[in-house]
Amino acid sequence: MILKFRTGFRVTPVLLSLNLLMFLAVVVLNGNFSQFSAQSLLALGANYSNFVVQGEWWRFFSSIFLHLGLMHLVFNSASLFVLGRFIEPLLGSALFLLVYLACGLAGSFASYLFNPGVISAGASGAIFGLFGIFVAVLLSNIVRPDLRKEWLKSIGAVLAINLGLGLFLPIDNSAHLGGLACGVLMGLLLLPWMRSRLRRLLNNDLTLR
Repeated sequence: MILKFRTGFRVTPVLLSLNLLMFLAVVVLNGNFSQFSAQSLLALGANYSNFVVQGEWWRFFSSIFLHLGLMHLVFNSASLFVLGRFIEPLLGSALFLLVYLACGLAGSFASYLFNPGVISAGASGAIFGLFGIFVAVLLSNIVRPDLRKEWLKSIGAVLAINLGLGLFLPIDNSAHLGGLACGVLMGLLLLPWMRSRLRRLLNNDLTLR
């Protein structure tokens, strides 16, 4: 079965806009697009275990919308746009938002546990969670078997490359793996819901809402 949706999405553009607004706020504080100070990132909510242990747990949430540079924002925004167009209609906008935030928080918490003393931020944990949802869908019979095999190879390659880069570059693989694990788990739990939404779309020829 091939998934086809006639319309776009609602929450994904809002998330993209929030990421952009937060990025512009950092730019204003620093006066440029490339050199961000640690002080400005922390002021706007970057994840930092030394502050979290002092009670600033809100950083788990705020850091999801904060990015460390222009390319960081561009790559994450492109991934969110592509994944959101597929997954948001399948989950429904409200549930998509909850899943996105849950995976982002899981990534932030994993970073706090396994990458202490490092300033981290970005939507990568939440985005890896969406990859996890996609993997869960591909492990089911929602997608046609021939497409399932090809897409699993493609997703596997993307995940391997990103996690591999984290071994050599200052990339927070802890957040990536935390978000991915959360996404796979939630995807498996939500498979009946996603099947039901897809069935309604196909039977009624209606736009998913």
